[in-house]
Amino acid sequence: MDDPAPASTAHSTPPPPPPVPSSDPSLAVAAPQDLFQLPAVDALRLLSASLERLVRATGDVPPTPPPRMPTDPQLSGLQAEKASIVRAAARSRVPRPTTPGKRPCDDDDSSGKTKLQALTTTTSTDEIDGVTLKPQPHARRLTTTAASCIVVVGADAQPANLQHGAITRKFYSKNEPPMSVRQYLARLHQFCPMSAAVYLAASLYIHRLAVEERSLPVTRRNAHRLVLAALRVAMKALEDLAYPHAKFARVGGVSETELARLEISFCFLAGFELVVSEEMLRAHCDVLREEGRERRPERKPTTGG
Repeated sequence: MDDPAPASTAHSTPPPPPPVPSSDPSLAVAAPQDLFQLPAVDALRLLSASLERLVRATGDVPPTPPPRMPTDPQLSGLQAEKASIVRAAARSRVPRPTTPGKRPCDDDDSSGKTKLQALTTTTSTDEIDGVTLKPQPHARRLTTTAASCIVVVGADAQPANLQHGAITRKFYSKNEPPMSVRQYLARLHQFCPMSAAVYLAASLYIHRLAVEERSLPVTRRNAHRLVLAALRVAMKALEDLAYPHAKFARVGGVSETELARLEISFCFLAGFELVVSEEMLRAHCDVLREEGRERRPERKPTTGG
């Protein structure tokens, strides 16, 4: 007869419950974020938080002042140099006169005819579909005069630093706007809601200019117009349909002409590099999430009593 099993083995403890990754952060697996399922409000929060961090880190930086031109005519050698260049170019465009006492028709060619007779004979004998063309003895002279006019493209262009300063000054306001960046973005999303990809692409454009290239500081006086232009450009670059120009300008608080000027200026600042892929947006979204975790203050545990 077999002995009964011990009580310790007969009544064994039940196995522990399976782990739940959502409740245990150490077991959570970082799965790739599906941008197509990301709510637009979450992307808007990431954009708003990123802009506010840039504004706090930059402070109030004034725009680059325009170059000062000399007011004393005695010291303005630049204007005199430009005038001399214009006069020299005008003299070069004037056809030179022929040698005195000698006309072009006095020179005989190899066939024994004068140049004028040869030109007249050549033009009069040309036929197209049986129709004799009308002689044009001045065609050669006009061609020579037009060929002598040489125009140098970009001769009076400004240096690159002056052009860059003139473009960046278009985004600055004279006074600080009465609403914050978060309130401004909330207004845009209320009347002109956009997709999550547009918000992330606009944040990526501004991050390139302000952080990677450091070509434009983001301050309280230029953040509103900068994000307005970035959203407008991102909407046209990524979406099939865009809001009417007049409506978007009215919601953004600018005129239609100013919105067009901001849009063109932003394209030049970005170097027209507006194409973004899903991988680029996902990587930028991860960067924004990581920056938000680092700057989020830790909650201190409350003690009773």
